[in-house]
Amino acid sequence: MKIIDAHTHTDYITHDFQTDVVGCVCCATKESEWQQIVDLMQTDNRVYGAFGIHPWFVDDVKDGFDLRLKQVLNANSNYMVGEIGLDKYKPNMEKQMDVFVKQFNIAVELKRVVSLHCVGSWDKILHVLKQYKNKELPKMVMHNFNENEKILAQLLRYENMYFSLSKNAVYSKNCRIEQIPNNKILLETDAKKDCVLKDIILKISNIKNNENMPNIIYDNTKQVLNYA
Repeated sequence: MKIIDAHTHTDYITHDFQTDVVGCVCCATKESEWQQIVDLMQTDNRVYGAFGIHPWFVDDVKDGFDLRLKQVLNANSNYMVGEIGLDKYKPNMEKQMDVFVKQFNIAVELKRVVSLHCVGSWDKILHVLKQYKNKELPKMVMHNFNENEKILAQLLRYENMYFSLSKNAVYSKNCRIEQIPNNKILLETDAKKDCVLKDIILKISNIKNNENMPNIIYDNTKQVLNYA
């Protein structure tokens, strides 16, 4: 079995701790982590970098962050944008929206994979997506997805939308895994050390009644990441 962790952070590089994990996407949460991720990628080719500012940290944003983000992304065509998005339960939604839209526009302009965070702000996220034609949008990974059928149906309208599932989604009472197309599923730890990816992928296989799900999810992730 081969597994790629589609979403982790600098404090937990999965393949150093879990068997069968052959790569991981390391997502930034603030600008101060960008160089750290570049350094990780240069020393370990199993690390894929995503660069951005998480909605929890928008109050720390400095002027010109968007220009500096473009500079980082332009250094390598495989660099992704993330973790970016909106969180209803955190302060300063107006600032969150401004920072999110600037970063998302960069992802669209540069055609980069984008890792999306959304908590309680689906109306706003969907409003942003509607500003683009479907064909203009880059590959999008909805991080830690565990939402209702209505939201899932709206997101599935976008052909480049993928859903990264964590322990929360797999063991939730509101699990929607049966309704997510097999070719849209990725897997993540979100830097949680108690999230054993091998166990979760086997759980998904049982839910889907498909013993080939480990290979399907691995191939999905390779496709999203242009993973050789």
